[in-house]
Amino acid sequence: MYAIPHIFECITNKKTYISRFIVAVKLDHVSPIFPYISDTGAFAPESCIFSLLLNVISILLAGCVYIRHLQVSKFANFRYGIDLKLKVNKIATYFGFFSCLGMSMVGNFQDNNVWEGHYIGALLCFVGGTIYFIFQTVFSYHMSKLFNSKCVFYSRCILCTLSVIFDFIAIIPGVFSKMEYTGHNSNHWKRSEGGWLWHIVSAGGEWMLAFCESALVLTFLPEFKPITIYSPVLKVS
Repeated sequence: MYAIPHIFECITNKKTYISRFIVAVKLDHVSPIFPYISDTGAFAPESCIFSLLLNVISILLAGCVYIRHLQVSKFANFRYGIDLKLKVNKIATYFGFFSCLGMSMVGNFQDNNVWEGHYIGALLCFVGGTIYFIFQTVFSYHMSKLFNSKCVFYSRCILCTLSVIFDFIAIIPGVFSKMEYTGHNSNHWKRSEGGWLWHIVSAGGEWMLAFCESALVLTFLPEFKPITIYSPVLKVS
């Protein structure tokens, strides 16, 4: 279990983002100036890499969400009653799973093919992911004595604050940019086509949001390290 965030980091490290970006730019599929993340995976062959990448990551993250659910249920020392603790933990877990589903949707519903599914997936992934990590920040505070994770708590506070800010930066200017856009191919957004500055701000916010949430996943490492997971036992009655 401790290896899952490590694997996630290997898959989502900057080399992966950069290599996909280089392929998309070299094939003239996107503008080299701040494209959206999904624009770098809108056309083949990079779309194939993008879909596979996000599907694998969503499965790994779903595993993290499930194990985190078990960890919080067992070890979190809340001041309120056990029933409320379990309900709050369950709500947080739902947000985590919906975020994983949204990530898979972003990879499989390309913006230029099924934009409705793509944007719904993006909202589930980024906004749902931010809400999930806010819950986990609260949980880490209540578990800090047991797992010696005060630094984790403060790191998550900073990263969650940045994630909320970048959520707004990615979404609101993105809406304005679409309203002002007058061109026909947003993958090659030009200054003369309207909404260009809004687009740059929105795309930059999206990239920063992705890096913040990747860093938030890695904050699971110190809390997952002491955990041992045993294989389930199959019994026939």
